[in-house]
Amino acid sequence: MVDYKISDFIDDYLIAKEVEEGCAHSTIKAYRYDLKKFVNIVGDLEINSLFIRQKIRLFLKNLKDKNYTKKSIARKIASLRSFFKFLTLNEFIDKNPLDVIRTPKIKLEESLPKFLSLPDIEVIFNKLNDRKLFNTRKSERYYLIVRLFYSTMARVSELCNIKISDVDFGKGYIRLRGKGNKERIVPVDRRTIEILEEYLKNRIYYNSEDYLIVNTRNEKLNPRVVQTDIKTIKEKCGFQDSKIITPHIFRHTGATHLRRSGMDISELQDILGHSSPNTTRIYAKNDITKLKQSYSQMHPLNNSESL
Repeated sequence: MVDYKISDFIDDYLIAKEVEEGCAHSTIKAYRYDLKKFVNIVGDLEINSLFIRQKIRLFLKNLKDKNYTKKSIARKIASLRSFFKFLTLNEFIDKNPLDVIRTPKIKLEESLPKFLSLPDIEVIFNKLNDRKLFNTRKSERYYLIVRLFYSTMARVSELCNIKISDVDFGKGYIRLRGKGNKERIVPVDRRTIEILEEYLKNRIYYNSEDYLIVNTRNEKLNPRVVQTDIKTIKEKCGFQDSKIITPHIFRHTGATHLRRSGMDISELQDILGHSSPNTTRIYAKNDITKLKQSYSQMHPLNNSESL
């Protein structure tokens, strides 16, 4: 009997996730990263090893010792659970070793999305407009990236995929392509549209099917470049290392600010492209001020002098 190892099935598993379940490229990439990390730390185990459960716990202990967050460890567990479920369903193994391994409990405050305050956003925009501080060929791109992230709440891959034809300059909409290649149309403020129009006027050449934001060689941006751009912006704006500023933080920030301004959860769900309202409701939990305001307006104890 052949002693199959974990690495023998990783590619088959990823193909199944992509073809049969329609997972996005970024999701496939994340699964591959998690499984490769597991193999690198504990070794390329035989799938029917009697010690595989102990090795999984050793892997999780290794992550904890390296100060991975509970959320990050939970994602690794989910990736492994999915992989071994694939092996179980295809009868390569009898039982999923993850069935008896529990996901760490994450407190509400640990699970709430991090976001920037309005003063933080104002600092970033003011600094980006300072030509003494941002005076390179990339400076215009830096400003546009931040403006689009905050206004559209796009994911980094969605922003990179925006074409000029996706922008309705007259009506103030931008079409985004999200997870599973699902499309959604999001409204954009008038000033952002005007800035994009001015930006295109200064481009030497383009057609409607070109990408909206390009690098200095007039080529499509990739997510890694955008992540590096945001890191550069954070450093130049003078934020402390402990301050979390990533492309996704601007998505959380825009969503939280809209919620605090009174936007309905169902409307926010449409803008963010969430398939389930439960995913969007996390922003309601992030907004105790809105909850307090509603409570003050509606509870009888706040509106009656006789009670």
